[in-house]
Amino acid sequence: MEMMKCVVKEQKGDGYVVLTQRPVPEVGDNEVLIRVKAVAICGTDVHIKHWDDYAQKRMQPPTIIGHEYAGVVAKVGKNVKSVQVGDVVNSDSHLVCGTCDLCRNGHADVCYNTVVIGVHRDGAMAEYICIPESDVNKCDPAMPMEHLALMEPLGVAVHAAMEFPIATKKVAVIGCGPIGCMGVAVAKTLGAAQVIGIELNEQRVQMALDMGADAVVNPLKEDTAAKVKELSGGLGVDFVLDFSGNAGAVTGSFDYLKPDGTVVIAGLGPKPMTLEWERLVTGGYCVKGVSGREIPKTWERMKGLFAAGLDISKVITHVLPLEEFEAGLDLMETGQCGKVVLKP
Repeated sequence: MEMMKCVVKEQKGDGYVVLTQRPVPEVGDNEVLIRVKAVAICGTDVHIKHWDDYAQKRMQPPTIIGHEYAGVVAKVGKNVKSVQVGDVVNSDSHLVCGTCDLCRNGHADVCYNTVVIGVHRDGAMAEYICIPESDVNKCDPAMPMEHLALMEPLGVAVHAAMEFPIATKKVAVIGCGPIGCMGVAVAKTLGAAQVIGIELNEQRVQMALDMGADAVVNPLKEDTAAKVKELSGGLGVDFVLDFSGNAGAVTGSFDYLKPDGTVVIAGLGPKPMTLEWERLVTGGYCVKGVSGREIPKTWERMKGLFAAGLDISKVITHVLPLEEFEAGLDLMETGQCGKVVLKP
């Protein structure tokens, strides 16, 4: 029996994330075995490590973690036709049923029956992962594996930025962590007239500027609403993209959002958000939540954005061997990094 290295959440509770060995997965008739070449660490992996509310509600350890990855097809089931051994591929982290009314009507991003790799089933922080053929995405082999591994989180930024027509408009991006910074770059690539980041962490302030932000406001140093209005010509912005999950930051954004403006919320946070009903109605505001990626639309849009010149290289700050996953988790937890990519 062939064995592989993998990172496993062994049991419930804080900690219990270890590098171990498991058998290489068996390939079903409609499945694809992928040799993982790059896997990025997500904030979700930190939540899993510490067994917070998100993990407690969703996981049944032991489970291989990790869900942002790219690799090469190593083996295919007998019914697989769309990819072959040697193809460069990745996949969405959300495995959807494809048969419910939401999936059939183009809303697989909110499929009732979604299964998340690295959470509900074994993930990609391993040498191999087995995925249904229907979920495999064929990639451009000329692109760096590290970039292809980031298409899953990039897709959140693309979904949020392309939910409404932001070309020629002024946009504020709340939370310039890795996904927020990719959101900055996507908005600029799409032709936003101005992109203003809002971020507390000075390292991430600089990363947002490096990714194309016209300016970044630090709420610890400035009055956010006053500064955003000043930067945007006195009237405020047309769109707010939130990647922070900070309820106070989202509700505060209405102080610098133009009437008839839109807030797109992609960040997940622990606290409830309170909106002033009258203000929401009389201002004509729109609030839209986005979950993951639209499948397969967002994946095709990402390929188009790469062809149009989207560059996400500056969001990758660390590339480590799989064996150093603990250092990568620590970097993510402290926020002293952009994206950390592991190489099995």
